[in-house]
Amino acid sequence: MEHWLEKPIHFNFRMGELTLFAWQLPALVSNQHFTEMSSDLASLQSFPEYFSSTREVLVIRSHPLEARIPRFTVLSQAIRYVSSYYKRYWVDFNGDFDNYLKKFSTKSRNTLTRKIKKFTEFSGGELSWREFLHVDEMTEFHRLALEVSVKTYQERLLDCGLPTSKAFIDTMLALAKQNRVRGYILFHQSRPIAYIYCPIHDGIVFYEYVGHDPDFQRWSPGTILQFFCLKSLFDAKKFRLFDFTEGEGAHKEFFSTHNKYCADIYYFRRTWRNLAMLRLHAGVDVFSSGIVKILEKLRLKAYIKKMVRSAA
Repeated sequence: MEHWLEKPIHFNFRMGELTLFAWQLPALVSNQHFTEMSSDLASLQSFPEYFSSTREVLVIRSHPLEARIPRFTVLSQAIRYVSSYYKRYWVDFNGDFDNYLKKFSTKSRNTLTRKIKKFTEFSGGELSWREFLHVDEMTEFHRLALEVSVKTYQERLLDCGLPTSKAFIDTMLALAKQNRVRGYILFHQSRPIAYIYCPIHDGIVFYEYVGHDPDFQRWSPGTILQFFCLKSLFDAKKFRLFDFTEGEGAHKEFFSTHNKYCADIYYFRRTWRNLAMLRLHAGVDVFSSGIVKILEKLRLKAYIKKMVRSAA
């Protein structure tokens, strides 16, 4: 089946950034890029025919939408469930880097220039960053990036920093042999302080793993490295898009040239068990969102988030 991949998924129940538990399910997952999808949902009504004795759910992540759709929709043979809604951001590599910079306001360009200048002065007058792409280089990249990753809140709090498994490393090296991966490291003198890991598929560069040393937060290392990463990719003139992947954020919005409103959509087999689990998932999500709104109203959200991350 074109654009579909059979694989198990973990349907996570989260309280904010913390995963309470994961529901593992056999699934059929769409691997079509969201920029190639239609926003029309009408054709999806026949998807339940893809169910088999070994598949419990069909998954379409980052499905483009023209407007918000209901979280629950009971179809004739399936339950359609939307787990999240968000804008998905990307950079179009059409044109050159100088033209790309024109998308920023004068104030934003001056801010970028000032951050780079200040970090260069802090680094002793020389700003050091590096792009990695060959097999031997990617091995070195992984070693250096791990020095940063273990210090990030993603690793300490969420256990989702740069992977260390043999499977991940083997895949990374296989991609390097095909010229389908890039790694970027920003250094303070000789110390790695930020990294970006980007696999590449069909001319699309994916923002897959990223992190920076919290000790250097005030110097905006992630912003600086992103700037040079995009400059290198523009200059290469080989790629179509830089995809910031799922989720929103000021960093993604700032650097992107385009965005699209999307949703993660699941088509579950119609069973009472699945319906109960989805109701539970929605309830946990509503409760979590309620807590966030209360913290925002009390102006405590940023403080609590910072405190949790620093304590991780």
